[in-house]
Amino acid sequence: MDKKDHPLRVYAVVGQIGFLVIVPLLVFIWGGSALIDALGLPKQLMIVCVLLGLLTMVSGTANYLMKVVKMYAKDDEEKLAVHRRRDNDYYDDK
Repeated sequence: MDKKDHPLRVYAVVGQIGFLVIVPLLVFIWGGSALIDALGLPKQLMIVCVLLGLLTMVSGTANYLMKVVKMYAKDDEEKLAVHRRRDNDYYDDK
């Protein structure tokens, strides 16, 4: 069985995406709140922290999803190449 075909692979991908969505938001919200309280900064800076968290979340998730798509697309191309070769072998027997 190929590593990509393992039944728990889907759960690993979903878990990683969940981690990439939740953690940056929590870190930037919690960290921004702590910095604002500790340094006495204006509360409007919390909007910047949330936006930075969203930007980090989107970029991290998009990067991970592109890697997963490339991994599975390469696998599909290899399967198609093997299929085409078998079709050509059939016609080469004449």
